[in-house]
Amino acid sequence: MKKRVYLIDIDGTVCDDIKNEDSHLYKDAKPIEGSKEIINKLYDEGNKIVFFTARESKDREVTIDWLNKHGFKFHDLITDKPRCIEDDCEYVWIDNRPVRGITYKGEWSDIVEVKNHSDEIKTLLKFENGTKI
Repeated sequence: MKKRVYLIDIDGTVCDDIKNEDSHLYKDAKPIEGSKEIINKLYDEGNKIVFFTARESKDREVTIDWLNKHGFKFHDLITDKPRCIEDDCEYVWIDNRPVRGITYKGEWSDIVEVKNHSDEIKTLLKFENGTKI
């Protein structure tokens, strides 16, 4: 199986959706059910796990402590991701390597490949429960 680098958001994806303005709540955030298990499985399969968050660099230590406290396996943490606050905002990543994304819609499950009819990316990734892009 192809090894991947997973860039995974934190707030609203693996724990409560806490805004930067409420950073004092980070240490008490509740993990989202199933997130740790799926992420740790990806890690154990040899994939690189990088948490990529809009949390500010000043909150790096509390974020690493939280991830460790809750048993998340990961290789790195990147902070200061540009914030996408408006409802109609989306992230677009342009790269010289194939890029795929999954929009988290509230439920974690295994990630699977589905056939795609594109010359650039032959398969899409999705949560087994159906969420894909």
